Amino acid sequence: MAKKPSFESLKGFREFYPDEMAARRQVFDTAERVVRTFGYREVNGPSVEPLDLFRVKSGDEVVEQTYSFTDKGGREVTLIPELTPTVARMVAARAKTMPKPMKWYSWGKMWRYEQPQSGRLREFYQLNVDCFGSSRPEADAEILAVGAEIMLALGLDGEFEFKVNSRQYMNGLLASDIFGIASEKIPAVFTVIDKMHKISEYDFKAQLSSLGIKNKALEILIPALGDVTTFSKLLDFIDKGAEPYGEMTTRLAEVATLLDGYGLAKYFCLDRSVVRGLAYYTDLVFECFDRKGELRSLFGGGRYDGVVELFDGPPTPAVGFAMGDAVLEVLMRRSEKWPERQQETDYYLVWVGEAQRAECLKIARKLREQDKIVETDVMGKDVSKQMSYANYIGAKKVLLLGDEEKRKNMLMVRDMETGQQFQEPLDKYMNPEGDEGGLT
Repeated sequence: MAKKPSFESLKGFREFYPDEMAARRQVFDTAERVVRTFGYREVNGPSVEPLDLFRVKSGDEVVEQTYSFTDKGGREVTLIPELTPTVARMVAARAKTMPKPMKWYSWGKMWRYEQPQSGRLREFYQLNVDCFGSSRPEADAEILAVGAEIMLALGLDGEFEFKVNSRQYMNGLLASDIFGIASEKIPAVFTVIDKMHKISEYDFKAQLSSLGIKNKALEILIPALGDVTTFSKLLDFIDKGAEPYGEMTTRLAEVATLLDGYGLAKYFCLDRSVVRGLAYYTDLVFECFDRKGELRSLFGGGRYDGVVELFDGPPTPAVGFAMGDAVLEVLMRRSEKWPERQQETDYYLVWVGEAQRAECLKIARKLREQDKIVETDVMGKDVSKQMSYANYIGAKKVLLLGDEEKRKNMLMVRDMETGQQFQEPLDKYMNPEGDEGGLT
């Protein structure tokens, strides 16, 4: 006998029922609303791309984590693990003709073939926010402000912090006489520093030593990497004319000042251990963490001024971030901020007798034209069962039309929250644009 096939979802993939999706939609809509208030426009791209698109940007390490395959045309393709290469290609195609800045966002599904764990899945939703065309610190500060405002809009004040650093500064520091690291080795050093909080101190020192960093230099580097200063404290240093971080304060001081103008400086700190392992970052880098330090990075980003050129575009400065939904959900549930609700229904229409059905369907259409969510019976239920169903779906009001109501040109209205029941003129619902008083 043939083995019965399994119909369970694959490991690392999720499915959402209506109440779960309603909560998720609320979170997504909140994040998108914040992004749009800063003037970012929505874009989108293919779900399947040539594998070389990701080789060019991120190298073989990322390619190994992709859901890639050879299609029927013999091409190496992959389900997209991120949208930045697609967006960079889109920018490259229009960069010479579109006015700057190009402020874009997208919110879609991504796929990565890696070991599923808390906050890391093989299929996930990701919000991308990118500003192309500006090399100024104002663009850096705006991107950081967008990220912070999203977290605040989701009710997470006090639950998160941003750790910020400068790759340019770190390049200069590692190449200085103190460490004397050859420029070609610095990307590998960044890769090790990026793992600093994920491996033991012994392994950390061993990996840096293998790259040629002497013990004396390590004694200086490790404390420096652990030095964290809030942006608010950095602003105090700047006000006093001090430069405790040398060249690093030149640009980050401007970013800190701008974030102070936003009223958001308290959510940011300067952390030299944040370098982000991917080589395409050119200056600002940052990651958002939960304040308790119990979760992996919530999201991160930075400045990547050379990426558009990789796709045959003109030199185009860029800064942005990507926010996945998986770790964010873990934090929101832990903080009891994840919404738990079904989609609301404004009206449920009940007709008593087939003679009133056409009239009720007309009323439903009129209400939907006013962007109301309206449901009617599709199961042939009696009135009692329809009322029960209306209560189950969370309908705010039930409108009932029977022979007596029709004769009086009235509708019976039941407020499901208060239990009050009263009659209102039928014309009020047939012509809702003329009298919105009862359509709340």
